Amino acid sequence: MVSAARRPRRAFTLVELLVVIGIIALLIGILLPTISRARQAANTTACMAAMRNLGQGLIGYSVENKASLPWGYYESTASAGAAVIQAGDEGDASVYVWWSVLRGYLRKGGNMDNSVTNSDGTKTTRFMAMFSCPNGHERDAGCDFGVNQGMMPDLRYETLYERHPINFTLLKPAKTNQLYGDSIIMWDSTELANVDPPFSRQYVVGYSVDYQSTTGLLANPKRQPRWRYRDASSVFDTDPSLGNSYPINPGSNRDYDGVDAKQVGNIRWRHGQNNSANFLFADGSVKTLGITRDYGTPAARGDVLRKYLRIKSPAGYSMRGS
Repeated sequence: MVSAARRPRRAFTLVELLVVIGIIALLIGILLPTISRARQAANTTACMAAMRNLGQGLIGYSVENKASLPWGYYESTASAGAAVIQAGDEGDASVYVWWSVLRGYLRKGGNMDNSVTNSDGTKTTRFMAMFSCPNGHERDAGCDFGVNQGMMPDLRYETLYERHPINFTLLKPAKTNQLYGDSIIMWDSTELANVDPPFSRQYVVGYSVDYQSTTGLLANPKRQPRWRYRDASSVFDTDPSLGNSYPINPGSNRDYDGVDAKQVGNIRWRHGQNNSANFLFADGSVKTLGITRDYGTPAARGDVLRKYLRIKSPAGYSMRGS
């Protein structure tokens, strides 16, 4: 008689193995979406932290510069021709981009001049990890954030483009007392896919944010300057193309590939299910806001309202005359 201790072990049958494999596959199917959501949440949080740090840099700059924010883009040498709006194409000019200015406050020995001469004489830009979003492209090659041109304008864009004949004054960087607490300063921005190498350069400000026709509301000085000021609410708030309480046009939500002009510096809704973005507000908070496709209707649900992009109008400015 064979003792119990020496009996041969019973192996798994094919059916049992298939059941175990099926259970493992089911568990993986349940866990993967959870892991993906956790990763997305972590990336969103990391992006928010980067924006919050940049907001601290803006505060540091304003404290040392009579409460003024920096220019979005500024060249120290004046020249004729089309406005340079793509960081990395500066030629021989000394260029100050908002992120290069902040770099001087956020990194020891940082240079505020974004124009860097390489050994072969070409010009490039330098970035820091804090200027990147984990959901962006090429973490060390570019800046994933754009700023509000109504608050941090491109100087050449202001001076070279045709001015509106009535009530137009050169828009200068906003002072902190011109902002509301819920004014949006910065956001996740589109990146440039059609450069060599891709995503190595960025548009510096929101040229096409809230795109309506040939340009964004904030970008082009020859359009009605009143679009830049929230004080227009009592006069124009019933107009869906101007009203403060209407949600903005979210754009087509893709990185710029040379085809869709609405993506030049526009908001990139790269978080969540490709339907939300992070925004830095003037009160120092960073919030994740959602996208809407019904921006042209009064009843539309829009997390980003047009008033969030606007500043207080200058003293003596006539909203009706612009």
